[in-house]
Amino acid sequence: MKQLPINDPGSYPEEIQWQNAENLVVASWTLELSSNPEALWPFLSDTSSLNDRLGLPEMEFEEREGHLYGSSGRGIFRQEWVEVPWEWEVGKWLAAERRYRKGFALAVRVRYRLDDHEGGTRLNVSMEWLPRSWWSRLILKRANLWLRGRYERALHELDEVAGKEIVESAPPLSRGDPGVDEDRLQRGIRDLTESGFFEDEITRLVNYIRSGSNEQLFRIRPKQLAFEWGVQLQDLLALLLQSTRAGLLRLSWDVMCPHCQGVRKESRSLGDLRELGRCDVCDIDFSATSLESIEVTFRVLPEIRLVREVFYCSAEPAKKPHIFVQHQLEPGETYETKLTLSQGRYRIRRALGKEAMTLFEVNTTAGVESLTWHTNESAKPPPLLVNPRVELKLVNPEAEAVAVVVEKIAEDSAALRPSELFNLQQFRDLFSEESIASGLKLEVGHQTLLFTDIVGSTRLYRKLGDTNAFNVVHAHFVILQEIIGSKRGAVVKTIGDATMAAFHRPEDALEAAVEIQKRFPGNQESKVPLTLRISLHRGICLAVRLQANIDYFGDAVNYAAKMQSVVSSGQIGLSEDFASQPGIADSLQTLCMAVEKIPFSLLPNDDAEPDRVTLLKKLAPDNS
Repeated sequence: MKQLPINDPGSYPEEIQWQNAENLVVASWTLELSSNPEALWPFLSDTSSLNDRLGLPEMEFEEREGHLYGSSGRGIFRQEWVEVPWEWEVGKWLAAERRYRKGFALAVRVRYRLDDHEGGTRLNVSMEWLPRSWWSRLILKRANLWLRGRYERALHELDEVAGKEIVESAPPLSRGDPGVDEDRLQRGIRDLTESGFFEDEITRLVNYIRSGSNEQLFRIRPKQLAFEWGVQLQDLLALLLQSTRAGLLRLSWDVMCPHCQGVRKESRSLGDLRELGRCDVCDIDFSATSLESIEVTFRVLPEIRLVREVFYCSAEPAKKPHIFVQHQLEPGETYETKLTLSQGRYRIRRALGKEAMTLFEVNTTAGVESLTWHTNESAKPPPLLVNPRVELKLVNPEAEAVAVVVEKIAEDSAALRPSELFNLQQFRDLFSEESIASGLKLEVGHQTLLFTDIVGSTRLYRKLGDTNAFNVVHAHFVILQEIIGSKRGAVVKTIGDATMAAFHRPEDALEAAVEIQKRFPGNQESKVPLTLRISLHRGICLAVRLQANIDYFGDAVNYAAKMQSVVSSGQIGLSEDFASQPGIADSLQTLCMAVEKIPFSLLPNDDAEPDRVTLLKKLAPDNS
């Protein structure tokens, strides 16, 4: 895909003519497995875990100038190489090549091929070694015999796991003592206990820190961990966030390449994020503030336990599950295949740079059944509808090799995005010092916004006087924060006697609005004799810095605030964008509230058709 490095001339062979190479050491064997290729692929593509099972030594990798350099072993067994970018088609084949500076070989090429066979899989494994000398040729021949036995045992073990009705991950193999600082760990436990967390929650996290593998702990992904533990994400986030204050973990704001989805930068502070990112591997510059460019993860503090990123292989296909085909087309080559794709949006592009790409959408009911893409063609205007079973032809009419990628464009459901923390009251309380760099704007996508405002605040101050009125208003802010936090939202800011809050789920925002109106009925018998108006809206926002705090900005914020002008005392106003969200209609049917729809225009003299605001009013008495 890329010309090999020239900063160390002669160290690595720049090109291997495999078809003309002499004295190749070749090994090939075939296994018949009971699991189908689709079930086996996740285990075979994770070659790092597979090599761990084979008993191969740990590897170290270093990325320099867009190339991946690897090394393993010591002394005469020391090997150093550069990785040639992998090629694969999901569920069918994968190929890897290494070119060595040190070791018994000058190069090695490995290929797996999976074919359907009587309800299972016929798997062919082939290896081609280019030996460095006559005596290394003998060593590589013996190594192939040793590897064959290991492969057969490991693959039959994985076949049993893949064949289960409930597919589970093959358990990682632990090597060595993790070396945990128990004194620091105990101090963290005391802090979490004093913060009100349950003993079983703390024990589970602490045991995870003690005994989890390096692979599990190097980047703790909260959504993935919540799924594995069977717990609510918000509950786990509360525990992980407090654990950072307890000296067990730290937050990391990871900038991700939009093409390869690799981590390009790990920022310990939100303020360290910058507008642009760079991926040398994909040879692109990209916006580091876009919606899907930042993933929030947690790391174990090295003072507690030194966690390393452990490799037994670079395992490119397992790290890029969104890529269905990655293949280098030689000059004049045509690659044809039949793909079975799930519904969604895809693109075909060159692996390097931002050259023209073709976007297409898989539709289950319609679409073309064949698609041809030339490496030198200009971008086709979307949408191009494609059948789930499509015959794909990739053509390279150019005079040089071109690496091509076919990938699905989809949100990573396991990634925790910044807005999901910004909308948690625990985060804003514990990390009040975290703020976006001045002038930077982070895309946070669709947000659910709640605005409250005290009705008749001027009369309140005249009636009670400044001091007493301030005390009443302050008490109302405390109640609002309590309710909003209990409904998994966060107070973004207060403006005078108004409040702006944000929620990840629209249903939570509606529940919070109803609860707020119940708590402020406006009669003199209530603890805080106020009446409020509330507006709810959902729209696209930017996260910005305002007075060292994380604030939301954009048309959606302005719209939600201006809706207050048509909402009266004790009412809740719902915008069309909010009321149309899934689940809101069902929630409205369960509320004992009168419903009225009125027109609303953001601009008074706008000739456009006005929106319709749904007003909820006349709350039933709370008899709970």
